[in-house]
Amino acid sequence: ARLAHYGVKAPIHVLPTGIPLARFAGGDRARFRAAHGIAPARPVALFVGRVAHEKNIGFLIDAVAQARRRVPDLLFLVTGEGPAEAALRRRAEALGLADSVRFLGYLDRQQRLPDAYAAADAFIFASRTETQGLVLLEAMAMGLPVVALAAMGTRDILAPGRGGVSAPDVVDGFAEALADLLEDGERRARLAAEARDYAREWADDRMAARLAGLYRSLA
Repeated sequence: ARLAHYGVKAPIHVLPTGIPLARFAGGDRARFRAAHGIAPARPVALFVGRVAHEKNIGFLIDAVAQARRRVPDLLFLVTGEGPAEAALRRRAEALGLADSVRFLGYLDRQQRLPDAYAAADAFIFASRTETQGLVLLEAMAMGLPVVALAAMGTRDILAPGRGGVSAPDVVDGFAEALADLLEDGERRARLAAEARDYAREWADDRMAARLAGLYRSLA
């Protein structure tokens, strides 16, 4: 739709970037939680990505503050590096969340990042400027239910409603969607299973096969 708005009139074929599923398997929930002093049953929400202002992480911190009214021991883990970290730390402290929001920095993708996905109960994301939103699929491939804004690229991923929840683009509504998910273990388990199945449809080998088929059809 955006390309058509720009005036592109040639036939358009949408082929998403495939996900290397082998990189997002396993993960040790207990190991990660023990290493970071997180109680086994404590509810954990996770963000993975560049810690930059355009990622709208401040919105997530505000939503976590609201969600804690229903889930008082909720912990929010922010994984990644970027220029917004200092401002976000101040924001969390101002909201009284110094012990409930942790900035973990960069985690290697071989072990520590899969462990972080496995240790979480929900993946939360509020960027409004993603072209594809592949990090949502990475979380889903790990069996982690997603609560996110449906905007630009993330809209395509969330549209089927499989493994993820499209949250309202207001802090209160997002907080309610997150709290609803964290309070319902059966729903989380169902969404986790849906997420894994859905992510397989975006696997890199499947997308490569679609690309090859498109080339053959155009030759």
